[in-house]
Amino acid sequence: MNRFSLAKCKTKAAYSARLLQKGKLDLQKVKSKFETILETPILLVVKIQGMEVIVHSYGELMFKNGNDMALMEKIAEEIYKVGLA
Repeated sequence: MNRFSLAKCKTKAAYSARLLQKGKLDLQKVKSKFETILETPILLVVKIQGMEVIVHSYGELMFKNGNDMALMEKIAEEIYKVGLA
């Protein structure tokens, strides 16, 4: 189990998951596992169970359209499991 925190981001417009310890996500691994909407060198936007998630290579996840904390925790766990090197 990866250690991360899930909370509303500073602007209160979205939820954000952050690793408690420093880590880097392998965007290629994440891309190969999840439906990718947008890809840039430093981030991906993926769609998982109807929720859009911005995946930053430095480990932060931003949930664009959701407020189901249990679902967001489950999705964050899946992404970190796949993407952490």
